[in-house]
Formats: sequence, structure tokens, C-alpha cells
Amino acid sequence: MEQVYFICHSCGERFPMGKESLCPKCGGILTVAYEREYLREAGRVLKGEGKESMWDYRRVLPPVKKENIVTFQEGCTKIKKSRTLGEELGLEGLFFKDETTNPTGSFKDRSVSVCVSMAKEYGCPGIVVSSSGNGGAATGAYGTKGEIDTIIFVPETTPVGKVAQAIAYGGKVIKVRGNFSCSYRAAVQMAQEKGYMNVTTTFLSPFGLEGYKIIGYEIFDQMGEVPDYIVIPVGAGPVLYGIYKSFAEMKDMGCTEKLPRLVCVQAKGCAPISEAWQENRRVIGCKNPRSVASAISDPLLGYEQDGDITVEAIRKTCGYGLTAEDSEILEAGRALAQKEGIFVEPSSAATVAAVRQMKEQGILKQGDTCVCLLTGHGLKDSSAYIPEGLEIPVINTIEDLS
Repeated sequence: MEQVYFICHSCGERFPMGKESLCPKCGGILTVAYEREYLREAGRVLKGEGKESMWDYRRVLPPVKKENIVTFQEGCTKIKKSRTLGEELGLEGLFFKDETTNPTGSFKDRSVSVCVSMAKEYGCPGIVVSSSGNGGAATGAYGTKGEIDTIIFVPETTPVGKVAQAIAYGGKVIKVRGNFSCSYRAAVQMAQEKGYMNVTTTFLSPFGLEGYKIIGYEIFDQMGEVPDYIVIPVGAGPVLYGIYKSFAEMKDMGCTEKLPRLVCVQAKGCAPISEAWQENRRVIGCKNPRSVASAISDPLLGYEQDGDITVEAIRKTCGYGLTAEDSEILEAGRALAQKEGIFVEPSSAATVAAVRQMKEQGILKQGDTCVCLLTGHGLKDSSAYIPEGLEIPVINTIEDLS
């Protein structure tokens, strides 16, 4: 019996690991599963090892030959204790897990590193991704390093600036008419017809989740304990589910009995997951997504099951699904930059907006420990913070300032 395998979240069928994106039996979401004894042994070994990158947690990642691992030493990002905002909010235990320091500036490097490595392991002729920015940048970088054909589908309205990184790395960027759901379907079709591995950072790749879950292992190792809350910006939700999966695995290892309460935060203008949690129902796709936080404005149209599995993880951890207005998000982003010295894209800043709400609503107590996951660097979308109509002064000499 295989110690590492695929399992379908919907029908429970078990499969050998392979190139599949979804369950071949029912079309459900596939995840990578590990036998409990395998996890216990992995946990014993990991305790005694120093770690400098995500791949130092290789024992809890899908088995892959060393020569097929495609990495830029992503992961093992720092946890930073709040210098100012925590005190202002009356929270002594406010921390930031700073994913902006990953090689291409976002947490997507984790998912794509594992996916591209597995594409090489299985001899795929290429990789394809649907992205509105960060995932495309990561795919361009890792696809080029892995010397594998790389196609990046983006919605037609995507500004060239959002895909500049992907183009610079050498990925082939193609616009698809319609919103993200349309480029999502294009990636699915290409993967099916050409045998490419779909590395879209939703739930389409079981391997992508495995990269994200290492965030949870790192938080546990860096803090020496399970935090009370982890606040996560969510589009489709694989990073939230991945973090849930990591702590569930650590329970099986015997490392902890506690799960952190996972908090999903979405933009008010596109919140299919948070609204489903709030209204205690299944996820309904968002027909008209509108938000400055473009990285989490995923409408989930046609793949609502991604949202359902995320809601399930929120409920299993007794977490919350929150929403934030664009004005709250931008205010939080400026506060992070000015008071903590951390510059993040609006989607990441949504976590700080959520923490403010949680404190105001009495969810967060003074003695609680809370980690905000900051997923992308502010340079990814720096124009979002420029006030409309801003004019920068022009002078001839400093006397003009008087």
C-alpha cells in the first residue's frame, strides 16, 4: 500500500499520485494524503533538522527526485512581531508572516515550486496557469528555471503592468476574453488537450496545496506553539485549506492537539466564500467582482466547490469569514507601510482590516496570539495606494517650498 497517495475530497476514492487535476471518478477535488505512521516518522525527523527553505520540509511534501526539484529557496519567511499596530489595537500577540520576501514577491512561489517539480517528475511537456498576477509571475520564473514550456492565461482586462514579471521571466502570456473564470477554463482545456500540468493556484493542483501547507509548519516551528488565530486573505482558498491541512497533519504526528482558528477575509466586492460562511450555505459564484484587491477577487464561477472546501476548513477550526471594504483595505495597507515598515499589496492588507474588525467585535481578546498572513509585496500593485488626483510638487530650488 502506498504511503503517499491522492484522495478525493468528494467521493473518498483513493488513487496513486499522478498528473490528474480532479478526481477521474467524480470530478471532485483531489488532495495528497499520507499514512499516519509515515507522518509520525516524518515528524520525528523534522524536529531535529534546521530549515532554510520550504524544501527542508521535504518529508511532508510529495516524493520527488532531487534532480527534479525546481526551487529558488522559497519559504522559511520571517514572522515579525507587530511594533505599533498591535499596541494600538490592544493586542500584545499580533504577528505578521511576511510572504513578500519570497523570490518573486508572493506566497505563490511555494505552490508553483512544488507543481513545476512534479511536472518534471511526471515528464509533462509543459505547464499552464490561469492568473491575474502573482501566480503568473511565479509560473514564469519557475517554468523558465525548470526548462519547461510555460503558458500563462490572464483575463483580457489585466493591465500589462500586472504581468510584467511573468513576461520578463520568459513565460508566454495570453489574454482570454472575460473575467478570471474564463481564463481558468482555458487553462483546464489546454491541460486536458496537450497533457500540460495545470498549476493554477486554486484547487486544480493537489500539489499546490502541499506547497501552501508548509506555511503552517513554519508558523508552528517559528512560534513554538499554535497561535489562536491565523488571518488569511482568500480568493479561492487553497492557502487557507493548506494551512488547515498542515495543523491536521501535525495532530496526526502527535506534535499538537490544538488547531488555530482560521479567519478568511475577502473584499466586500467579491466575497463568495465569506458570504457562504456568514449565511451558512454553499458557495455561490460572484457575477460582478469589483475590488481594489484584485488578487483575492476570484468569482469562483463554475468551480464553486473550491469555495465549499474552504468554508469547510473555516468551520472545522471554529474560524470566521469576514469581508472588508476597499477603503478599509487601503487604510490598512498604508498603516502597515507607515507604522510597521511592511509594504504589501491591497489583498494582503485586508488581513489587518479584518483584525481591526475582530477587535472591535470582541472576537480577539488582549491575550490572544494572532498571525496575519501577508501574501504579496506592495510593488505588485503599488498604484492602488496613490490618491486620485494626486499632484506631486515640482520646484526649481528649495526656496520654492517656503
